[in-house]
Amino acid sequence: MRKTRTLSLLASVVAVVAATATTASADTAAPAADSAPAGALAAPAQCTGSWIEVDSPNVGEWITARAKPDAASAAVFQIQEGSVSPCRKLVVGAGYNACGKYDANGWILIQNLGRLGWSGYIPSVCAFDYS
Repeated sequence: MRKTRTLSLLASVVAVVAATATTASADTAAPAADSAPAGALAAPAQCTGSWIEVDSPNVGEWITARAKPDAASAAVFQIQEGSVSPCRKLVVGAGYNACGKYDANGWILIQNLGRLGWSGYIPSVCAFDYS
């Protein structure tokens, strides 16, 4: 009788633990990979090294570098898809839609190799780290 009661109690504990684990995993599920909370950085290129490669779904497309990390800011220069450029930093700026991505906000400060001393911000979703 005592053995049956112990097994019954053990089965109850296992059932409670299993139910708690199932509920906890549902409550703490990670957000979707393509969604980012407001103010969070959504950027594929991180400028972790010193170089980035410009990437676009459209082969040969020209990406506009801006004076500030904002699509409404003045154009400084353009860089073609496939080009490699030195990068300086990654920042959170104004939101934008570019290179097939929506609601992104990461900008990378790059150097214009064509005109020394000129720098501009490009959408980080239009680049990846080049090492």
